[in-house]
Amino acid sequence: MPANSSLGKRTVWCVEWREHPDAVTRLAAIADVWGEMTGAENADLHTFLRDVLDHHMPRLVDPESGAFAMCSHGHQSPEPITTVKRGQGAPSTAPR
Repeated sequence: MPANSSLGKRTVWCVEWREHPDAVTRLAAIADVWGEMTGAENADLHTFLRDVLDHHMPRLVDPESGAFAMCSHGHQSPEPITTVKRGQGAPSTAPR
């Protein structure tokens, strides 16, 4: 679902975000750092925003290259992740 950010740029968020492996990985990383910082005595919200959220959010919500770019008009399943096992030449499609 497209949305306007406070900066006036278009952004895309997918209500089915759990179906996007890149989004799940990035959101887990954000949550991990947040958990570490909130437990720290010298937690620095500015550093968290600058170094973590400002880094990951564009990679999630950018309408052209973000994890949800295909979902600007509703959820679209991402392409399956391909894997290559050692000793095999051609990639195989991982089951979902």
